Amino acid sequence: MKNSFFLFLTLLSLSLNLLYAQKEKEILRIENLIPEAKNKVYKEEIIKHTYYMLSYNEEHEQPSWVVYLLTKEMVGNVNAKRKDRFREDKMVSTYSAHPSDYTKSGYDRGHICPSADMLFSQQAQDETFFMSNMSPQKHSFNGGKWKTLEEKQRLWAIQNDSILIIAGPIFDSIIGKIGKNQVSVPYRFFKIIIDISYPTYKAIGFIMENRKLEEDIFYYSMPISEIEKETLLNFFPKFDNNKFINLLEKTLERKKWE
Repeated sequence: MKNSFFLFLTLLSLSLNLLYAQKEKEILRIENLIPEAKNKVYKEEIIKHTYYMLSYNEEHEQPSWVVYLLTKEMVGNVNAKRKDRFREDKMVSTYSAHPSDYTKSGYDRGHICPSADMLFSQQAQDETFFMSNMSPQKHSFNGGKWKTLEEKQRLWAIQNDSILIIAGPIFDSIIGKIGKNQVSVPYRFFKIIIDISYPTYKAIGFIMENRKLEEDIFYYSMPISEIEKETLLNFFPKFDNNKFINLLEKTLERKKWE
């Protein structure tokens, strides 16, 4: 009788944990992660491509953020080729930047959603070359620590099965403008990566300066709550009072990512 009671409590505990985990899983969705700006100054337009979504900033002629899901299967299935077909994004009603804006500017057309994350499909791969997914980056940054972080996130997708990624420029400090469309050159970029696979839910954020960086990527890591302060973006805005999200945003366990 005693053993039966303990078995009942164990099963009840497992059931409650699974139920709670399912609720957490429902929160960790792209549509819930989409941020709200704390100071809406510039015109923004949400653009939905097949495998990623972005908010196009007309004032700065680039995305304020790009968000997408990256899974183990997506990383493991290489079925496409990089064609480097940079082009305007016809979905942007106010017209996006043009590839020529970057010509001889001294800056790379820096992908926010990396083309290497989308090699599982030729359509997905080609869509990463819309100019709405580009931001001016120094080559030493784009091909340096930013690239290292991109390579790391693909490894994390394999290790954790599924991750959410949201990244973009920070417009508090602008280095200058380039091209006919006066594309702003950001001094800093942010990236947030969230492991959405039960039971290892965890998050890590990064802010990196648009220059050659020397430190290990984890030197630039921080919790989501710090990213919110620096970007004035509120992630998971509908869940400000949710204990799970509050803990996720304030906690950074680097060892679980290293």
